[in-house]
Amino acid sequence: MVAGQLSAEGKIGYVDMNTLINNSPQILDANRTLTEEFEEQNNKISQQEADLKLLEDSISKEGNFMTPDKLAELQERARILDRQVRRAKEDLKDAITIRNSQLVDEVQNQIRNVVARYAEDNGYDAILINAILYANAKIDITDEILQQLRADYSINQ
Repeated sequence: MVAGQLSAEGKIGYVDMNTLINNSPQILDANRTLTEEFEEQNNKISQQEADLKLLEDSISKEGNFMTPDKLAELQERARILDRQVRRAKEDLKDAITIRNSQLVDEVQNQIRNVVARYAEDNGYDAILINAILYANAKIDITDEILQQLRADYSINQ
């Protein structure tokens, strides 16, 4: 009975991690970083796709007027280019997934640090996250944490 009374007296807060991850300037910056890091590769793939489209259009429009050897040569070049494009897309997708995971992990660590610092500075005994069925709005400190993340981001820029 005494243990129940002690836990009822503790200060508890709730944080919606999805809101923080989706709205923090740190994650927006990470998304920009991701876009910039892979822009050149993405542009290269787009150019290869455009080249493939031109080649396929040429084969379909002029294929009937080509010699069988010339047509076979262009079809083989189109198959090779198509394979290269598919492989490049898959490689890019894998690289983006890995890098995105790294960036999100970094942001989640920053969020955890801000939440811990906020909890210590404001006398919280526990901070709960998403895996909760009900949280009274009075204990939701998501907006305060998001403000702190924005402030920390501004200081570091």
